[in-house]
Amino acid sequence: MNLDQIRYFLLLAEKRHFWQTAEQLELSQSSLSRHIQRLEAELGFPLFERTPRQVQLTAAGQLLRTEWQRLLTELDAVHRHARQVSSGEVGSLRIGHVGAAAYGWLPRLLARFTAQYPSVQLDLLEVSATESEHPLLTYQVDVGFWREPATNPALISEPVFAEQLALVVPQQHWAQAEGFTSLAALREELFVLPALTGPSAYVQTLRGLFAQYGFQPRGTVTSDFGSTMLHLVAAGLGVSVLPLSYASSPLPGLRFIELPHESAVYSVWRREDNSAVLQHLLAQAGALAPE
Repeated sequence: MNLDQIRYFLLLAEKRHFWQTAEQLELSQSSLSRHIQRLEAELGFPLFERTPRQVQLTAAGQLLRTEWQRLLTELDAVHRHARQVSSGEVGSLRIGHVGAAAYGWLPRLLARFTAQYPSVQLDLLEVSATESEHPLLTYQVDVGFWREPATNPALISEPVFAEQLALVVPQQHWAQAEGFTSLAALREELFVLPALTGPSAYVQTLRGLFAQYGFQPRGTVTSDFGSTMLHLVAAGLGVSVLPLSYASSPLPGLRFIELPHESAVYSVWRREDNSAVLQHLLAQAGALAPE
């Protein structure tokens, strides 16, 4: 028994004429008759009562017509869903991101993506700027948008855009954007930063920035999360250097002074992952410039 035989049976049950059914299937009448006979032989009972002019379903045939039609409808739906999964129209993605990406670029990307692929489920996980590969290697996320290019050979990365850095100060701080000349003027300030001892690319960027201005920043509080640093600066615990996208934060009591330095954002994913959904997201991420 195969699907073709079942479909032939269902059409014959509808038409009730061998020649009309054979004509629609583009089969000879004798070939159609052999298919039905084989199906009946395999089942062990007749499906039709044959008369010279037409055929009538037996009681067993009527039952199978109802049940097989239902099963084929479900099977067609399964096949349709599988095609959508294969093409990336439906599915799911777990996305890791640094906090700054949530202030503008990532929401725009996801809005654009979901408009085109509304049946894809997206789950977000914020990761620190200094520890990013672990969520990918442990399958916590499928793709990451962060400041670290891939170093593990199991991962692939591509630069997405470069984002300007900014000095973040409390509202009443003496430093002003107008007339601001150098970060060196803040060498005596307390800074709220990630620990500058790690090997991450973002930490290296910060170390190089302060080395350029000839001092090592002092501070009593460290954090790997930008949103935490914003609250600490607003509370008067120091100043910070963060990506300029954090200026979109609604947190009051802060000012952002642009610096002539940038930090790259990368898309990173597992080399083995050939998911169509992932490829759609990566394509849109590469085409979406920051505002």
